[in-house]
Amino acid sequence: MFTRTMFAMTLAAALISGCAKKEESKAEAPAEPAAPVVDLAAEEQAIRTRSGEWMNYANSKDAASMATKMYAPDGILISEDKAYKGAAAIQAKYEEDIKKSPDAVISWTSDQIRVSSDGNMAVEYGSFSMDPDGEGKKSAIQGSFATTWAKADGEWRVLSDAGGENVAAATP
Repeated sequence: MFTRTMFAMTLAAALISGCAKKEESKAEAPAEPAAPVVDLAAEEQAIRTRSGEWMNYANSKDAASMATKMYAPDGILISEDKAYKGAAAIQAKYEEDIKKSPDAVISWTSDQIRVSSDGNMAVEYGSFSMDPDGEGKKSAIQGSFATTWAKADGEWRVLSDAGGENVAAATP
């Protein structure tokens, strides 16, 4: 009986010490770092600021800055049913537009900006108005746009931008 009791006590001690070791190793393991909390309102405001910079470049007829400072290197501009990819193609398209309407003034409003929960992607929806002669003598062109933004190296850049003139629906 003494042997059986000693065996049971030894087994119990081994089990208890084994459990204690497991608990110790759990306590010693470093905790997973918490995902950083993204201030979505601040990111939305950052995009609104960048969008304002873009409008300033547009109205100062700075095609190079629009293409290189606003767009991601592989960014795409979709205009007049064509896609222009990369800074050189985008800059050439903007330069062409400036030559066609050198006095045009454009403004846009961001109706909604939706930022991803990780703060690295966003979509901006809005409307624009372009005064072709800059004096209001010609009818303004009204339209809508959708811009996809990506954050790289702490800066928001345009991945894709598409917009078009609002056209009245055809009557039957």
